[in-house]
Amino acid sequence: MKLPKSPLNPPKGLAFEIGDLIMALGWAEFHRLRMVVELDHCTAGEEYEEVLAFYPATSGFRRWSIWRSCDDVVVQPSKGHLAHFMSLAGAFDAIIPAAGEPAGFDAI
Repeated sequence: MKLPKSPLNPPKGLAFEIGDLIMALGWAEFHRLRMVVELDHCTAGEEYEEVLAFYPATSGFRRWSIWRSCDDVVVQPSKGHLAHFMSLAGAFDAIIPAAGEPAGFDAI
């Protein structure tokens, strides 16, 4: 039996509000991306309640992973460095595909 995690050691990534998930789905659909919500995700010893993964609609290549920490929203592109934002809307403003480029292939 797995014991509950201590409140002194919270997961690195927290769940998004329902409103944020609806906004994320609309943003993904508008940019022809596929959004996958990964629950109870663990990577390299870190635990995440929820990670949003974005893929070009016709590809299995993950373009971005986004999670919410206690302090901010974190975007991890497939290439490049983590970026931190005050809100999910701010993150989406920074990663909007450039005009004339296929969605999912630009950099932050």
